[in-house]
Amino acid sequence: MTYRRNILLLCAIFVLSSLATNLIGPFLSLYIVSLGASVTQLGLLISTSDFVTAVLLIPSGTLSDKYGRKKLHALGTLLVVFPPLLYTFAVNWIDVVPWLILSGAALGLYMPIRWSIPADVSNVENLAMAYSWTNVALLTGSTAGPLLGGLISDAFGIKTPFLVSFSLLCTAFLLTLTLQETVKRKEPAQIVHQSDEPSKAMRFSTVIALFSLINILQGAGVGLFFTPLSVFVVKRFSASGALVGLLYAVGFGLASIIVQLPGGRLASRHDRKRLMLLTFLISAPFYGLFALSQGLVELFLFMFLSNAILNLSWPAFQALMMELTPSAKLGLMNGISGTTFWVGLVAGSAASGVLWDSFNMFIPFYVSAGVFFLAVVPVLFLKETRSFKTESAQVPKIA
Repeated sequence: MTYRRNILLLCAIFVLSSLATNLIGPFLSLYIVSLGASVTQLGLLISTSDFVTAVLLIPSGTLSDKYGRKKLHALGTLLVVFPPLLYTFAVNWIDVVPWLILSGAALGLYMPIRWSIPADVSNVENLAMAYSWTNVALLTGSTAGPLLGGLISDAFGIKTPFLVSFSLLCTAFLLTLTLQETVKRKEPAQIVHQSDEPSKAMRFSTVIALFSLINILQGAGVGLFFTPLSVFVVKRFSASGALVGLLYAVGFGLASIIVQLPGGRLASRHDRKRLMLLTFLISAPFYGLFALSQGLVELFLFMFLSNAILNLSWPAFQALMMELTPSAKLGLMNGISGTTFWVGLVAGSAASGVLWDSFNMFIPFYVSAGVFFLAVVPVLFLKETRSFKTESAQVPKIA
């Protein structure tokens, strides 16, 4: 009952938080620009928030391991409630700066804890299913949020989605208070890979370096592509808020959801290094082709293909990274992985605005494609493990 209760509550929190965040995500850039910010200033603002998140990821995870997860998780979930409401009182783009920083700090506090809870309450048999459900919950919010935000924005004004987001986050915080403390029951390192020997295929320092480089490059590619995306679509195609939301929902959310189980099956049956190489190579050009879209059909098609193909390798990426990591250092590796991705995201977000203002609106997307392509280079130096563990070879079925 404890397992089911905590996972059910956690899934509800994931859905509400993801829905709230993505309800305003596509329109926050438009809102900040409407307050007088240039695209360069927009990029710097977003990158500042991302930087604060990156700084707090590893310390938050470490503190929760030592002192417990519930209180710190609740604190982060409480802090993230306020920015959406406070954004609506801004009269100048400078006014949103402290709330963007607060939002980044809150995310850095609760994100590593939230992903640790399934491991705390699960055993070897049901851990994969627990993460499957939380992934579905997260992606459900990220898919529905932009579309609902666009519809609400068009019907009631651009500030209304922020108020709805505030209400959803308040509910998520109340649910967080009902979660039980989990860190004292089980340690994640004692649940997963208890008898597994760490892989000797590569030195751990090399594994850290290579996966960190992949994360930095892909984070930069994401920042370059998504930070100016909504502004680009509105300027080039005079798109409505609803259309921008639909683009995010279909081009990223739906594209990511439908490839997760196929990606898991491919990762369990085929060489994961080769799968990563193929998806990185094939997806990269579509991020650049997005900027060349002449109509809405091409716009949706290129964004859908780029994200679907790239995200097909998520299971392979995570499985190979865990196989190459000593069992006693899985938490450390996940913390480093999250932090290095956010470092890349900060750099990409900041660079997107500079490239837009210094050259033209197309350049950030072309550079994004190039950066995604460069992520192939560190993958070439990875080594596929010679055998797959039973647990990692099984693909969980959601039923």
